[in-house]
Amino acid sequence: MDYIMFCDHCGMPKPIVEHIMREYFWIANQVYCNNCEKPNQIPKYLQSLSLDMQKDNHNGKRDS
Repeated sequence: MDYIMFCDHCGMPKPIVEHIMREYFWIANQVYCNNCEKPNQIPKYLQSLSLDMQKDNHNGKRDS
């Protein structure tokens, strides 16, 4: 499943593919907007979801 984040500065939606969410969001603090190029903090709940996805993938419970 893909996700969408909205830029805190310009409001532009940024699609986040599942692979990026699972592999990087649990260790990253921010993501840059493709429109205005400003950093956006990754919310803690998305980092937590990403960490859960990482653990599930490591344990062989990957859905895709």
